[in-house]
Amino acid sequence: MADQPCVALVFRQDADLQELADLVPGAEPGGRQEVGLRTALLVAHLAADIEVANPAVESMLRRLLMALAVRSGGLDVPDLDAWEDQFDALLSAGRFDEGAVGSYFDTWQHRFDLYDARRPFLQDPRLAAECSRQAPAGKLVMPRPSGSNQPWVDRTPQDVPVASGEALGWLLAWRGYGPSGTGAQRRHGEVDSRIMKAAPLRSLVSFHPLGESLFTSLILGCPPPMGGGDPAQDLAPWERGELEDPLLPSPVRGPVSLLTGRSAHHVLLSPDETGAWMTDCWVAWGTRTDLPPARDPYVVDRAKGGPVRASWRRSLLRDFDAFIHAKNPAESGIKGQILPGWLSVFADLPADVLDGLGPVRVRALGCHQEKQEKDEHWYAVTTPASIAGFLSSRHPQRAARVADARKAAEAAATGLARALRAAWKQLAPGEKSCSWADEAIAEFWDRAEPLFWTAITRDGSDLPKFHRLALEIFDAITRPAATTPQGLHPVAWARATLTHPRNGRTAKAA
Repeated sequence: MADQPCVALVFRQDADLQELADLVPGAEPGGRQEVGLRTALLVAHLAADIEVANPAVESMLRRLLMALAVRSGGLDVPDLDAWEDQFDALLSAGRFDEGAVGSYFDTWQHRFDLYDARRPFLQDPRLAAECSRQAPAGKLVMPRPSGSNQPWVDRTPQDVPVASGEALGWLLAWRGYGPSGTGAQRRHGEVDSRIMKAAPLRSLVSFHPLGESLFTSLILGCPPPMGGGDPAQDLAPWERGELEDPLLPSPVRGPVSLLTGRSAHHVLLSPDETGAWMTDCWVAWGTRTDLPPARDPYVVDRAKGGPVRASWRRSLLRDFDAFIHAKNPAESGIKGQILPGWLSVFADLPADVLDGLGPVRVRALGCHQEKQEKDEHWYAVTTPASIAGFLSSRHPQRAARVADARKAAEAAATGLARALRAAWKQLAPGEKSCSWADEAIAEFWDRAEPLFWTAITRDGSDLPKFHRLALEIFDAITRPAATTPQGLHPVAWARATLTHPRNGRTAKAA
């Protein structure tokens, strides 16, 4: 995987044609091409971004590339001052050093073989002797029908082989987002079981920086030193001398082991004769205990309740307010949240550095899942606006406009849900759930997004007409009931509570 195509890059329109042709023969500015991990770093400054179809794969591929950026960029130092100096030097250089990238991959190239007999990349070769029969290739590809997964997500039969480059992505996805439930029967030591624990990112949403180049995105996303760790012990799985003990998972020792070493599943892939395709696999438990605690650098954590779970219904505009208050989170009015660490580093950058970086947006990658094998909804969303222009520490008036718009949107959504539930309760008093409210809130946030982003990026001070939008949705959903004798009064009464809300009445945001 160091040199075989496994990462799809989209190149910048302004990429230097000659340099691009020298590094990636046949590539053109604005084009797309698959490259190996080594080349992905070498041309990161010429690439706009990676192109990945599935958010779970993208989320884990970004983590892998950032771990490689930490190593190749010299950001694997324990001292924060030294780390900041190197971070600044990298941003100033605008690209990875070719010699440093080459040296790292030359050292570890033998460990990047997906089908190596002794140490296959990010796999456990012991599964071949410790596990029951293999599963078909489709077991690895989460959207294919398997267990209780929805068969309409991907109708490809289970036994259809998977291209090796694609198999790498799904291998990563299992490490980060694999479900709990049953896998291959595995006997290791005195333990003989099929039961798997959920992966550490299962059902969560992660937030990543998205700059004008892949290089910028990777550098901004690299976690700073964690403090007190020994860099010599902060190893990726392929850098370890021995395979990890599945009965005693290792604690995180630093940013590299944090980004690459946490997994509740072990996987082993089998290739065809050419090595171009993966034909079978084992997927089994990788730990019998909870993984040692560690805070992922890209999720929003909470002082109580743990990391924020993914919800495809939750609009990204509702989190933008917190992101731009990274230096002073209490000012956003959103209490108890611990933001992704890169946001604070980004907000600390000098104004001239921020200006030189160009637009930096936030990319949300979520897997609306249950812990067990039921993948409900994958989603990927990017903020239209760059966060640099709204940081509260530098642009307090713009930040205040964002806060006001968010609060207005949440108030309108709350009022809409309350009014619909009130009407529903009178029309169907025996039913506890209100299908109207679920449908309405999903539509509200979908339509509120463009209103919000337009409002905060223009110079005017007018808030978007969220209340008017709520009324439109209320009328559309209740119109069939409002034309009946039984529904006329309940709908009219509930609509009045939406058009003339009682002063001081508050409720939790829908």
